[in-house]
Amino acid sequence: MGYQYIGVTNHNPKSGSDIYSKIKAQKSMIEQLNSKTKNTRILSLLEVDILPDGSLPLTQEVLNLLDGCLVSIHSSFGMDRKNMTERIIKGLSNPVARILAHPTGRLLDQREGFELDWERLFAFCLEHNKALEINSHPSRLDLSDTLVREAVKRGVKLSLGTDSHQIEDMINMKYGVSVARRGWAQSKNIINTWNYDRIYSWLHERR
Repeated sequence: MGYQYIGVTNHNPKSGSDIYSKIKAQKSMIEQLNSKTKNTRILSLLEVDILPDGSLPLTQEVLNLLDGCLVSIHSSFGMDRKNMTERIIKGLSNPVARILAHPTGRLLDQREGFELDWERLFAFCLEHNKALEINSHPSRLDLSDTLVREAVKRGVKLSLGTDSHQIEDMINMKYGVSVARRGWAQSKNIINTWNYDRIYSWLHERR
């Protein structure tokens, strides 16, 4: 596909397993692959659940093994606007958390997105240099084009993710690009248009 790099963003392992060993093994495998090829670099990432109280289900020791992580909501969707916003900001406040994945949690024709205080979330992302994902999966397309436009106007960084669960899903990127364009985003607004060195450095910022 001509990519300079890709990010491996598996979901966090379930509690009760030897999570540290699993993530350490992933990191080791990626380091070996990166040592064998210079064509496409691999970033060791993880998509981590934000629990209802805003905490993350992994220890800081595990998180520190990663180049960075995406955080996302996969449970307790019925929280009100204030509490859901506080939950997300708390989860995104972890220094290793760099991107909020599928920020509204919507599934098209299946589930409405939850309500958030967008002004507060945009301000937090801008102050702490976090990014919001445009999830390119056809069932999500989350952020919406209207929210992309609001993020761009405020200078909030965006990322494009395919939400790939199988190789064939990699083609989803084109749908996310279309959403970004409808929201008037340009390459300067999207972190994964950057070169490898720049995105690697950004992911490793720890504020």
